[in-house]
Amino acid sequence: MPPPKELTVAIVAPFPPPPAGMTLQAAFLADVLARDGARVVRVNTNPYGRRKPRLPRFLRMLRELEVLRACDLALVFAGSYGSFFAFSAVPLALAARRGVPALVMYKGGLARPFFRRWGWLVRRCLASARRVVVPGRFLAGVFEEFGMEAAVVPDIIRTDELPRREGSPPGPPVLFNPRRHVPVCGVDVLVRAFAGVAAAFPEARLELCGDGPERRRLERLAASLPGGERVRFHGFVPPDALRPFYERATLMVNANRDDNHPNSVLEAMAAGLPVVATAVGGVPFLIRDGETGFLCPPDDADALAARIIAALANPARATAVAVHARQAVQEFIWPYGRDGHLGVLLQLAGIRH
Repeated sequence: MPPPKELTVAIVAPFPPPPAGMTLQAAFLADVLARDGARVVRVNTNPYGRRKPRLPRFLRMLRELEVLRACDLALVFAGSYGSFFAFSAVPLALAARRGVPALVMYKGGLARPFFRRWGWLVRRCLASARRVVVPGRFLAGVFEEFGMEAAVVPDIIRTDELPRREGSPPGPPVLFNPRRHVPVCGVDVLVRAFAGVAAAFPEARLELCGDGPERRRLERLAASLPGGERVRFHGFVPPDALRPFYERATLMVNANRDDNHPNSVLEAMAAGLPVVATAVGGVPFLIRDGETGFLCPPDDADALAARIIAALANPARATAVAVHARQAVQEFIWPYGRDGHLGVLLQLAGIRH
């Protein structure tokens, strides 16, 4: 019997840089599908590292989409608003025109306001897709709320690169945040909260492993606040180099103003690092307050500081929460089985291999 035909899969997505949630997930998926035996073709919708749509990016994407003619499946990553219509709806339409089955990998954390304004047009754009795939129950619920259906396939969490912590490390408290320096990630709120934490724990440190357009403003903000000399800006740290930060941190703090299915939170939970996070978007679907992590309101530096201080003041409880979190996080790591991630996506697309 001849071996099965090698499948060619096009991934239409923003790839790094910048190193953000969606771009890193696209890169991870490309690696995993290649390991599963697919030939992966990358169509980069972000070739210059710019966040906002630009005509040169769009025209370059149109040229690169000619590869769809030779593909068996298209995986089209999608965000919200203008990027959805320019860099997701257009590839979907072209895939349909060429008879290529397509799955939409929707990652947009602003889905609810986006659908409230443009849901009627989004439904028309998604009509040609075989399925819409989302990383968690939060987004699946938003789609259902607006009369659309989405299948849940969790994002790829690379647990092999994470430590397996047992309790807090010795020494002064260390807070850790790996998010980008953009307004939605609320790093400014965390820096303000750290001033209160530093007053309660004079030897505490804040380790920021991210970069972005807000960095200079954040550095000035930290310098203007008590304890600012103990806020360390490391810039972007690649995922495979984060292990030492997970190992020496006391808490991971996620201060986002909005969020969807943050893999950084899941990775911290999988590593056994206690998490303090704002209760926004899909985060309460991942964390049970007081059981698998600690939640607080968004955009409130005082509330965030109080939650951090309470967790630091009771290390035994924080450790117990981290143990429960490591157990709970397994439900967000998809059991892909012997056919791997590729097999799950082919099944959703209705492709036999």
